[in-house]
Amino acid sequence: MRHWISVSAAALIAACSDAPGDDSAPTPAIETDPIAAAPSAQAGALAIEGRLEQGTECMVLVTPDGERWAISGETDGATVGDYVEVFGEQAEASFCMEGQGSIIPSSIDTMQPPARDRDPARAGGVALTRAYVTGSWVAKGVEADCDRPDFQITAGQGDRLVIETSVNGTPETGRVALGNYPVIDWDDPLPDMPLESRGPDSLAVLRPATDARYDPVDMGGATIEGDGVEFVKCA
Repeated sequence: MRHWISVSAAALIAACSDAPGDDSAPTPAIETDPIAAAPSAQAGALAIEGRLEQGTECMVLVTPDGERWAISGETDGATVGDYVEVFGEQAEASFCMEGQGSIIPSSIDTMQPPARDRDPARAGGVALTRAYVTGSWVAKGVEADCDRPDFQITAGQGDRLVIETSVNGTPETGRVALGNYPVIDWDDPLPDMPLESRGPDSLAVLRPATDARYDPVDMGGATIEGDGVEFVKCA
């Protein structure tokens, strides 16, 4: 997910309207929620990708890492189920009242979903369960060696699932959270790393979904980059 600071559209429009002889008024590309209030330029612009769902009042964008953002305006032809990238500004107030915030969109573009998008149809329809993920795992390939697994997931107290491995050369212990958006939940400052099934018998560890440009992460003996690394369970 990309975040950057920009001068707000309102500030640019105001500057242009002060020019001598310029009586034109720009027309917004997308009709927005009339109740939504745009933030100051300090809040910056947003570019967020994810899959569209129908919310209570507005369309909702669900990112690959499970964040929910309400769309305060029209979706420019995109509909429920589409994977899109939304450019715009975060609203300070909106009638949508859903998710962690509302976006006033300036553009919405459909795009090919990446591997980190855990659409069940794309992942073969195999849900990750405790039994599925528990065990020792090694990166798939000719050099796979179950005598030296890349990570191990074991059952902890209650419903807790614990993963033990090394991250960037440092021993780490984290928590595996299942459900609609399975992730490895590391302690700060390490970011969460999404999980998904790849076919009926393998597990993929994906780079952090919060930033498509995130630097590669070494986990066990594998480098997590691109569309992630596929692991197979040791017998």
